[in-house]
Amino acid sequence: MQDVIVVGAGPAGNNAALSLASQGYGVTVIDSRENIGDKLCTGLVGEECFRRYPIDPGLVYREISAASVIAPSSEVVRFETPSPVARVVNRVAYVSSFADRATEAGAEYRLGHRVVRLDQRKDRVSVVTESGTTDARSLVLATGFGSQLNRQLGLGEPSDYVVGVQALVQTDGVDEVEVYLGRDVAPGFFAWLVPTQPGYALAGLLVRKNAPERLANFVSARQMEGKITELVDKPSCWGIPLRPLRKTYAHRVVVVGDAAGQVKPTTGGGIFYSLMASEVASETLQQALREDELSANRLATYQKEWKSLLSNELDVGYSARRLFEFLGDSHISSLMCQAGKNGFVSELAASPDVFFDWHSSMIGKIMGHPTLGGVLRLVNPLLARMAKPSGPTEIFAPEPAEAFSPEASMAETGTPV
Repeated sequence: MQDVIVVGAGPAGNNAALSLASQGYGVTVIDSRENIGDKLCTGLVGEECFRRYPIDPGLVYREISAASVIAPSSEVVRFETPSPVARVVNRVAYVSSFADRATEAGAEYRLGHRVVRLDQRKDRVSVVTESGTTDARSLVLATGFGSQLNRQLGLGEPSDYVVGVQALVQTDGVDEVEVYLGRDVAPGFFAWLVPTQPGYALAGLLVRKNAPERLANFVSARQMEGKITELVDKPSCWGIPLRPLRKTYAHRVVVVGDAAGQVKPTTGGGIFYSLMASEVASETLQQALREDELSANRLATYQKEWKSLLSNELDVGYSARRLFEFLGDSHISSLMCQAGKNGFVSELAASPDVFFDWHSSMIGKIMGHPTLGGVLRLVNPLLARMAKPSGPTEIFAPEPAEAFSPEASMAETGTPV
């Protein structure tokens, strides 16, 4: 019997496996996919994440220090920072590198095995796949969003989610990240062009419904502008949680990553938060395994600790996200015009306490701005109050020198995932 079974070989699962195997625990990782890390993602990794969880420089496509935001009115506001704040990486290779290191540390990987059932027993957890049963003292559930295993354990599912859709495209003259806003593009959310290798970019958007049709329209519009020259592959959809699970632990079980809803609600990015939460999970399990005390009460420490790290960001970000969904095109265009004219965008970009992965400080600055915050408070006073950070954000400062699936299909039709 193993010490830990990790279900899911994404960033959270692989990093938990690496941390636990490095401490000498017996770890088995099970994933239904054959290719580790093969999941839709823009591959944007912030500099703090890059420092804490390094990547081979050869897997970095480009550094990001500027981005253009295109308003519904077609006005462009450009953000530029003094130094790079993020990098576009080969996401598959980055996630796979954690698995390689976990394997070197002694973790066993079983790929191509779909988990069909979990059985919690007094002295173990049994993970049943189509090819057999594996027992362990504990379980890390890192299955991503939409897995039925959360519900099987009685943990439910995130209360809100959005659908992402993305495709690789060939481009002409797209050398910076471009973000598009507007009801005709992605109502309540945004669309993007993220350049990767020269002449290529990821085109995608977040939306609550009609994602494939919205992306087709977005790509067509960029083709008419001459920015996109060709669609390289078929667009793919996936579900993204916007709220965390109410409970991310159970008897002998902890839930991490997208499965737990540890995702930035402002952008849908989950790599960095997933990696940090997996560290908290592995530390909690190491202590619990040493004490041989793996009850739900003992593992509740995990939720307390990851929430102390992330809950402020998740709560403020979600309120800001919902507030943005209330804005009409005229609101958005007016706010962007005001921000661009009075130097506020440059002030934000140059601020030492505005970070790529921690958004509450930036949201607080926007809400505290006499013009921008005033408009937002008029649009929805309650959400505007909730979007204002409740306390200091120094704890979030960075360290010195994230094919069309069945789950996304269900999300697309409004069926609970």
